[in-house]
Amino acid sequence: MPDNSFDDDDDLVYAGSFVFCREHGCEFCNECFCDHRLTNNVQIMDELQAAFPSYSEAQLMDRPTISYVYDKGVERTPRKLMGSLKCECKKHHVLDCSTCFDWAAVAVEKIKLQAKQKNSKVIPIDISREEKVDFLRSMGLDLSPATRLPQDALEKKFRNAIDACQSFATLIPKLPFDPSTLPVWSKKTCKKPLLEVVNRGNIREAYATLQAKMQGKFSAWDLYENAFMDIRQTIMTLGNNIDNGRKTTIIQDQESKCAICMRVVDVRMLNEDTPVMIVLYRRGARDSPSFDTVKWVQEVMMTQKPLGGQIRATPEEQKLLLAVLNANARRLSPDYSVKRHSSGTEAPFALSFLLPIGPINQRDMGNLTHHTGCVVCGQKTRSKCSRCLAMEYCGAECQRAHGKEHKPTCNSLQGGEWIELVFNMNTPEMRSVAAQGGEMAFWNSMASGPAKDILNYKPLETEPAFPPNLHAQNPFLIKIQRGMHPGLPPMMIYDRTRTFQVFLCHETDSNGYGKTAAQMHTGQSGLKIYRWAKRTGENRLSVCLNRAPPKDPLW
Repeated sequence: MPDNSFDDDDDLVYAGSFVFCREHGCEFCNECFCDHRLTNNVQIMDELQAAFPSYSEAQLMDRPTISYVYDKGVERTPRKLMGSLKCECKKHHVLDCSTCFDWAAVAVEKIKLQAKQKNSKVIPIDISREEKVDFLRSMGLDLSPATRLPQDALEKKFRNAIDACQSFATLIPKLPFDPSTLPVWSKKTCKKPLLEVVNRGNIREAYATLQAKMQGKFSAWDLYENAFMDIRQTIMTLGNNIDNGRKTTIIQDQESKCAICMRVVDVRMLNEDTPVMIVLYRRGARDSPSFDTVKWVQEVMMTQKPLGGQIRATPEEQKLLLAVLNANARRLSPDYSVKRHSSGTEAPFALSFLLPIGPINQRDMGNLTHHTGCVVCGQKTRSKCSRCLAMEYCGAECQRAHGKEHKPTCNSLQGGEWIELVFNMNTPEMRSVAAQGGEMAFWNSMASGPAKDILNYKPLETEPAFPPNLHAQNPFLIKIQRGMHPGLPPMMIYDRTRTFQVFLCHETDSNGYGKTAAQMHTGQSGLKIYRWAKRTGENRLSVCLNRAPPKDPLW
């Protein structure tokens, strides 16, 4: 019978044939003062040499480490067998699972990734598919946790979301980017502190914060729970540090698992409200050799006056921040360079820049979430939910995968009454203004930057063309918003992308208007409701009026 007891002094654990530090499950660990790669390589040297015949033994010994195996399919509680602490795999509960503990394959993939990124100007970072989905959801994208989007489609969506939250295409439309052409920020020339000009928000967030403060909370979002909200706080802290003369910082999690060492080299201004923070950065971690970062802390950070500060950030936030930095680093002009510390400790640091980060505006959000295919994988649809007839799928497998998430929506739509509405592109008042060659001011709810962008003036056409049907036969969420003036004001109807923005007028469709007005009391302040709709004609829309979605979308 195996001995299940073990002493607290045991500091090694086996998963298959590989040994790791018991506390963290790492081959290399700065905290446990160990490097087990030499021991483990004996087990897989034949596979490594076959995969990399040109590599010397010393190069293979210095391969990237396999780390935090407890988070990657290894049971945390070991058993003592034959004098050693051994762990099972979580999936099969097998001690020497050849599937889950194929460390040779893992090591080979890590070496390939390292070789691919050897000459890169960015810091290598491993972001899993699940983490990308979580990051996108933290940014407000209504992405199903069960999504089966192909890896390349998910990666593209992630990159586009990073650009959108920085308003990158608007601010820097021409690449490569050379910050040296921009004016330098300084306390003397800038009217507002950097902390203020890096801050971004929108009306929805301001309202949520107001509601939270009325309940005695400081903010509507708790720190260290939403990576996207946290990264925005970090950038504001960097701005505040620069205002106070501190240009170096360590961004680190509470458990000292990983950190980003950073120095703000320069601050330039794209315009009076948009700074560009030029940074040098390097990642340090408990599971990898940290000679570069340790020397930097000793020779650069600790010698600066005033001393550099620390910013607490979860490992997830750090990954998102590195993804932003890496994306921006690739956009820099190859001719652009900065002066590094004379000690040479910043030689391995990557060069990038940070823009203010804010909520993704409505049009970009629509483009990121819009698709006309299967709600799970985006492929061509072949069937739909037989109960609500709203959600469409490529087949039974995706429908089953989406079943639990779809159930609340399905229940809310089942038995709903679909009403056909006739819409117009202009209200009667707008036609009158257009006939006189005028223009009108529209509330730009897509803005996330300074308040001066809230009003948007547009010239009016008497009879503009109806919008194209980008949703095909698929149902889509619409917002129906009623005007505040008395009488029978027109109702604005639009989708998340704002590619569909029309008006429901009493003069054109009194029946549809009346039935829609009767539902307004179910929405926020009696002024707006969200409903499922289908395009049924050039100027016609079928709307499930008496069934609201399970929750209002972030819109």
